Amino acid sequence: MAKLAETYACSPSTERGRGILISGDPKSSSILYCYGRFVIIWYLDRPLEVKVYGEHYTDHNRSIISDGEWIASADVSGTVRIWGTHNDFVLKNEFQVLSGRIDDVQWSLDGQRIVASCDGKGKSLVRAFM
Repeated sequence: MAKLAETYACSPSTERGRGILISGDPKSSSILYCYGRFVIIWYLDRPLEVKVYGEHYTDHNRSIISDGEWIASADVSGTVRIWGTHNDFVLKNEFQVLSGRIDDVQWSLDGQRIVASCDGKGKSLVRAFM
C-alpha cells in the first residue's frame, strides 16, 4: 500500500458568475478561502501545513480573519460564525444575520463589529452587528 508523502490544500471552489473571495492574515502569513462548507487556512511559508474548519451546515461563500485570532465566516443560509484559530476552532458566537446568502462580511477597523451584506432581490442589504 502506498503512503502519502505530502498533502496540499485544495483550490478555492468556484461558481459561474461569482468571484473567488480570498482573505489573508499578514501576521501568520496565511490565506483563507472556502471550499464547499469548509474554510481552508493555508500557511504560505509552510505550504504543507493546512487547517480545515468544517462546522457550518451549508456552503460557505466568505471568510475573513481579524487580528490573527478570530475568524468570521458566512454561509448561504445567512449565518455568520465567529471562531478561533487556536484550541481546535473554538466557537465564540453565531449569528443569524440575514435570511439568505451573505455575499460579503468584514470586520470594523477596531475589530468590535461585523458588517454583512447580500443582494436582496435587486436591492443591496447591509447589516452591522455584534
